[in-house]
Amino acid sequence: MPEIASPISNTICDGTARKLGALCALLAATPNLIGCESSRDSPDRQFQKQVKRAQECRELQDKLVGDQPLTPERADEITKTMDRTGCTARLPAH
Repeated sequence: MPEIASPISNTICDGTARKLGALCALLAATPNLIGCESSRDSPDRQFQKQVKRAQECRELQDKLVGDQPLTPERADEITKTMDRTGCTARLPAH
């Protein structure tokens, strides 16, 4: 027996689809909203954020380098990993 769609179930599905679309749009805009918030920060607050980020990048690099010898191949891999996280690798010459 074929399934018959009722107007009530279509209305519920349409409403759910609209809500889901609105939620997706809001989530897509979130990075822009976060950027707006940071532009209102005081210069001191922005500086503190930069210092914290630099510390995080240094900690990541220390963790990636570890106690292993730094070969050119490892240095390249560490640089690529750090680039993906938005950090700049500051490795000794290899």
